[in-house]
Amino acid sequence: MYAASTPRGAVRAVGSRAPAATPRARMRAALLRHWREAQRCAALNMPTGTVKRGRA
Repeated sequence: MYAASTPRGAVRAVGSRAPAATPRARMRAALLRHWREAQRCAALNMPTGTVKRGRA
């Protein structure tokens, strides 16, 4: 990634940028996250909402 200046002199970042997620993709990701958390809680025999996601 590098900085590029526009003709007006403003500097903006150019480089690898992930495309904006569609509402459907965000919904799918949220549902999968909740489902995985529910599976993990069931495996650990503890209530949902008590397991942290990712790195704590």
